[in-house]
Amino acid sequence: MPQSPMISVPLKATNEVDWITPLKAYIRESYGDDPERYAEECATLNRLRQDVRGVGKESTSGRDMLYRYYGQLELLDLRFPVDEQHIKIAFTWFDAFTHKPTTQYSLAFEKASIIFNISAVLSCYAVFQNRGEESSLKIAYHSFQASAGMYTYINENFLHAPSFDLSRETVKTLISIMLAQAQEVFLEKQEAGQKKVGLLAKLASQTGYLYGQSIEGVQDNVNRAIFEKVWLTMVQ
Repeated sequence: MPQSPMISVPLKATNEVDWITPLKAYIRESYGDDPERYAEECATLNRLRQDVRGVGKESTSGRDMLYRYYGQLELLDLRFPVDEQHIKIAFTWFDAFTHKPTTQYSLAFEKASIIFNISAVLSCYAVFQNRGEESSLKIAYHSFQASAGMYTYINENFLHAPSFDLSRETVKTLISIMLAQAQEVFLEKQEAGQKKVGLLAKLASQTGYLYGQSIEGVQDNVNRAIFEKVWLTMVQ
């Protein structure tokens, strides 16, 4: 039986960044310490940043690399002020949908963009699963749920979006799509297990409701030529 098509979110692209020079300068000027003592740590951070630029859409290695880099950003945020007045780094990211560039010196922008890409990779990983296999159904379900969870984190923690893809309206629509697709996968799993008709009908109704939650946002963005038209067909 052929799989019904599902939506995966495109990734944000980004320009190269140099972490090493501004970090070493800050360590020397603010702490009076020899920055070469931290050369390895600076190089590792810089290499991770470079690596996440080439992350594959559906690879677990790419997902893990994004998680690792985000973890380094969290640690960095506890120790160093990365902003326009202190460690000044221009982070340029391209909108996942409009492809317009946005440049900020804010570490929060870098973190939000990385989380967006984690969510996107999770959605791609889910879509690429062979849902005819029970183990792949589980992976797809959990990946869609995790993707929705990461978008929810963006929605709750990054309130001043500088780009369309990070705006609350867009992120809320993406959350609705991911939750609906997770529910559809769960329904497929129950159908494969030959559950009772009453339960399947209830799950199908819930799936339809969740897709319904996303239609207005998808329709609006299709009308503005931001989302692909096929997205609207897939959620209706």
